[in-house]
Amino acid sequence: MLQYYILTLSPRAREVFAWIHDNSITCEVHLNRTRFWLDPDTKLYTEFAIRFADSCPRVLESPDDYGLGHYP
Repeated sequence: MLQYYILTLSPRAREVFAWIHDNSITCEVHLNRTRFWLDPDTKLYTEFAIRFADSCPRVLESPDDYGLGHYP
């Protein structure tokens, strides 16, 4: 499973939230972002990549900046 996020203030947040809800994707809602998980071996992931990859960065586990939830 790969983990991605959308920032709450992103212009595309509402569209991504609806897509997450419509597809029953597991997610964690936080104050400044919503994190969600996708299996890269599915058609749903392909749809995500085509529609939202430019707006939803991948979360990479590292010790960099856990406070902000952004992992370069």
